[in-house]
Amino acid sequence: MPDRLPEAFYNWLVELRRWFHRFPEPAYREKKTAAKICEVLDSLGIPFQAGIGKTGIVAKLNAQRSGPVVAFRCDMDALPLEEAHEVPYKSQHQGCMHACGHDGHMTIALGVIRWLLEKDWPQKGSGAIIFIFQPAEEGGAGAKAMLETGVFDSLPIEAVFAGHLYPELAAGDIGIAPKISNAAADTLTIRLQGRGGHGAHPHQCKDPIVAGAHLVTQLQTLISRELPPLESAVLTIGRFEAGTASNIIPEEAFLEGTLRTLSPEIREKIIMRLQQMAKGLELSHNVAATLQITPGYPVLVNDPKLVKHTQDVAGEVLGGDHVHSLQPRMGAEDFAYFCEKWGGIMVGIGCHDPSKGMQHGLHSPYFDFDETVLDIGTRLFGQVLTRYLEKSLATST
Repeated sequence: MPDRLPEAFYNWLVELRRWFHRFPEPAYREKKTAAKICEVLDSLGIPFQAGIGKTGIVAKLNAQRSGPVVAFRCDMDALPLEEAHEVPYKSQHQGCMHACGHDGHMTIALGVIRWLLEKDWPQKGSGAIIFIFQPAEEGGAGAKAMLETGVFDSLPIEAVFAGHLYPELAAGDIGIAPKISNAAADTLTIRLQGRGGHGAHPHQCKDPIVAGAHLVTQLQTLISRELPPLESAVLTIGRFEAGTASNIIPEEAFLEGTLRTLSPEIREKIIMRLQQMAKGLELSHNVAATLQITPGYPVLVNDPKLVKHTQDVAGEVLGGDHVHSLQPRMGAEDFAYFCEKWGGIMVGIGCHDPSKGMQHGLHSPYFDFDETVLDIGTRLFGQVLTRYLEKSLATST
């Protein structure tokens, strides 16, 4: 296999990626993005269904011979973030930016389709590949929304693959967690009801700010003092709102945060302790505390067989020293819903320029990536998907 795609193919990928980057759209509002994807699919002669889970697209590439069915997923939405990076393809949509690499993910998916066509896979291969262009990964559970439409119910999908740009890895490298890839995430909302009054007369009040400050500090001990040292969890309070003036003790305070865990047992333990701490706050500070837990994305578990397969193929395509084993990431990823249904794998795709090192992380207003990863991702996943189908067909016959 050649080390690089033909120049015209690579330039097509770069042009596509830069178009997506210029016109980012937030969750469930990816109308222009979806229209562009449909336009490209039409130009390649690929049948598809649009409007799945609001703005999602499902395309299917069939081989002439029957065989197994696999899926490849990419996400389409951008972040509510003003881009600070001055590049010719800078976001033209104010307050919105592709700062998590989804522009690259969509481009690679379309690149894989073109790669398959140029390799004559429909004529030479067996089975089918479903391409899932998913909305609303950034907190909107677009994967769940697409599954709930029933569009996949008649498709005997054996396995689902996905890639995500990882700026801590260099372009040309990939990383795969051997089992747990991404944490589960829950949202915490805490309402503290006190008694307001004059700042000069605190004894006549029940101060929810002081109670909330004590709670924020106390919550830090849940991870550092109540979990085994080798277990992982992250508890973050990202919002603390109370008060209207410097000399008024307010009636209420609101706290909001996230809990990220890697196992159901740890999650249940921390939630139980959160409930106990809320009750303790009522006793120690004489305020009413209401705790609400909103479940988020589940734990993303990589299928061990798909891990082995992908590592083997990547070793041939990229070289064994470019394939790394990763620890779980505490960020959540709704690809987990697809993995729960079919079994799947999330592959971390290195994307920083090796000569510069990592510059900016995901969700940074300066985030960008080395566009050679578009070539690398296209060739890698083209091989991963087709070889899996070949292996699965051989095993079943």
